[in-house]
Amino acid sequence: MSLHHFFSAPIGTYGNALVNWASQPTRELIAFASSYRNAAMNLVAYREQLGIGAIDHSALPILFLYRHSFELYLKAIVFKAAILSISEAELGSALPRLWKVHSLLALVEMAKPILAASTSRPLTSSGALEQEIIELAGKIDEVDRGSYSFRYPVTSQGQASLPTHFLTNVFVFSEEVEPVLDSVAQFCRSLDEERVQTSEQMKLALHPILPMPPNPSFKWDAGLALK
Repeated sequence: MSLHHFFSAPIGTYGNALVNWASQPTRELIAFASSYRNAAMNLVAYREQLGIGAIDHSALPILFLYRHSFELYLKAIVFKAAILSISEAELGSALPRLWKVHSLLALVEMAKPILAASTSRPLTSSGALEQEIIELAGKIDEVDRGSYSFRYPVTSQGQASLPTHFLTNVFVFSEEVEPVLDSVAQFCRSLDEERVQTSEQMKLALHPILPMPPNPSFKWDAGLALK
C-alpha cells in the first residue's frame, strides 16, 4: 500500500494517523462525524478538569466541532436516502450539491422520509428521534444557519456573525447535544444493516440536491433551496 506522507514521522511513531483508508470516501462520513464529536468531547472534558479561568472564545471550537459533527451525521442519513431512491445518473449530479448544503434544517427535511421509513427499530418507531433532531437543528440554526457563525467573526457582508454579547455555556451545550448525537450515530450505523423501504416521498425530499427539471412549470421548494 502506497502512502501519501503529509507532516508524518517514520512508520510506527506515536502520533501518526492514517486517514481516508476506506475503499469509498462516502463511507468515511460517519468516521469523520465521530472524530469531530470526539474532539469536542475532549475539549469539554479538558475545560471541566481545569475548572478555572475564562473560556470565552475557547468555546467557539467546541460549538463548531459539535455542529459540524451533527451536520455530517445528517449528511450520512441523506446520502443513504439518495442511493436508495434516485438513479445513478441523478446521483452523480446530486452528491456534489449535497456536500455544499450546510443548513441543518434543509438536511433534516431531506432526512425525514428515511427516518420515517425506518420503523423496525425502537429508536425511530416512536418518532422521538426525528423530533429530537428537529429541535436540536432548530436551536442551532437560530444562530448558525450556514455553518459560519462559530468559524468567522464577520459574515461575507461584513456584519457580526453572532449577536453582540452572545452568552453560551459549553457544558450545557454538550449536555444538550450529546444524547442526540448518540442516537443519530446509532441510527447511522443501523442503516447499513437495515433494508429501508423506498418511497416517492424520499425522492421528493431530495429535490434540493437533484438536477433542476427541464419543465419550466416545476416549482422548486424555496425553503430548502441551496444558499
